[in-house]
Formats: sequence, structure tokens, C-alpha cells
Amino acid sequence: MMHHVLGNLHDTELWASYLPRVPKPMIRLAIAGVALAGGAGLGLASLPVLRAVGITLGALLILPALAAGIFAVFKWRYALSRRQQILDKVAWRGDESVLDVGCGAGILLNGAAKRIKRGKAIGIDIWATGGGGGNYRLLMDSARAEGVADRIEFKQADARQMPFDDQAFDVVMSSGALHHISHNREDHARAVSEMARVLKPGGRIVLWDIAHMIDATAGKLRETGIEAETQAAGSYLGFEMRLLAGIKTGQAQAPLAHSDDAHEHSHPHSHADHAFISYH
Repeated sequence: MMHHVLGNLHDTELWASYLPRVPKPMIRLAIAGVALAGGAGLGLASLPVLRAVGITLGALLILPALAAGIFAVFKWRYALSRRQQILDKVAWRGDESVLDVGCGAGILLNGAAKRIKRGKAIGIDIWATGGGGGNYRLLMDSARAEGVADRIEFKQADARQMPFDDQAFDVVMSSGALHHISHNREDHARAVSEMARVLKPGGRIVLWDIAHMIDATAGKLRETGIEAETQAAGSYLGFEMRLLAGIKTGQAQAPLAHSDDAHEHSHPHSHADHAFISYH
């Protein structure tokens, strides 16, 4: 049941937008509810029972917009806190070339654009069904709202096969995209390999995602010559989250003990055949 609800919710603008937005249909319902309840309360309905029905129906029409508004504000405050935590892992000079993998509505992309004085931050996404509900219009609306529309660039591209040269970016980052990309071990390995490939020597990588996905990714990155450290990042929708911060040194490291088993043991719903199935 929860999987079905989350799957449908993921494809809505209410979920996709990190800025507080209430869907227009809900706003229209709320306006109709105010009109109905107001008219009934002012005595436009002659019978007391009709007034009571009018006020009750009006309140019911208002409730969805009210609930959506509360959810949107909560999500916005949480998203901004998460963004600051991620971006603060980079010691910004202001001239970095930045890539946001799975940029969605642009929460990291726009935040990074605010921290660079020259150049542009680039975001990639394919906005797959069940992958967060974003789209280009929502991305640009968010960028304009944050005043960075002229400092971002978007490319529709698959994280498993990026259209960029080797060592193209000073910073590679991603927030909550890995578990959407990594449907199986091969997809995960390809995406992680691509992130490492496009990162410059000395470049920084910062990732936020479900704990078992971050643990597995850290092991893969270490094998590519990226020193990666992880830390707990609270919980989200009942999932344990982790934050990864790394630097590309070019010196491959041996995998940590049990890193290959992280998928099977770190997530309550994971097992050998479905290690990369997540909640989307």
C-alpha cells in the first residue's frame, strides 16, 4: 500500500518541487470551499441543516489545500537544510565547474549556482516515471524563483552514459537520485563509474541517499581512486539516510570489509536478487 502511494506521489508536482507549492486544482477547490462555507455561514441557505451541510462541505474542500500547504512548507524547510548540509561539504572557490546528477527540480543545482561567481552549474536528468516527478518547466521555474536561471544549464542525459569528457568537473553531486538510477548492480556500477570518470583529479564528490546505497557507492568509488567518507544523515520517510563526501586522488583503495554485502544487509527489504529495488 505504502509503495503504491509513494509511487504515485513521486510523479506529482507537489512532491517534485522543493519550493512550497500547492497544486492549482487544490487551490481552486479551496476557493470553492471558502465560497460555499462563507455563503452558508452568512445565511444564504435558509434552513439550518443546509447551512450546516454547506459549511461542512466547504471545510472538506479546503482541507486538501491546507494539508498540501503544510506538507509543502515542511518539505521545503527539510530540503533547504539538506541542501546546506550537502553543499557545505565543498570548500567553494567560486569558479568550479559543477555537475548535478539527477537534478530533478534543481535543489542542488540552484544551490550550487548561488555559490559560484563564474561559469554555470550543469544538471542532468531523464525524469523517468516514478523518479521524482520533475520536468524542465519546474526546473526553470525553481531557478527563476532563486534568481539563478542564467547560471544553470540542463542536459537530458542518462547518468549511466554521460555526454561529457573525462575529468570535466570540479564538483559532482547528487541528492536522492542514486536509488532511482540503480535498479540493478550493473546500472549502479555504470553510474558510479561515470561520476568518477567526469570528476577532475582533486575534485570533490558529494552524494546523499539511502544508507545501503551510499555504503555500496563508497566502496565502488574507493576502487576508482576516490577517497570517500560517509556519515549518518538522519532519516527520511522511514529510511536511514547517509551522506558521502569524497576527493579524487587517483589512488585506488581496497574495498572495505563487507562493502559488497551492504546491499543485502543494510536495508530491511533487500536481498541478493533485489538489492537495488528501492521505494520509488
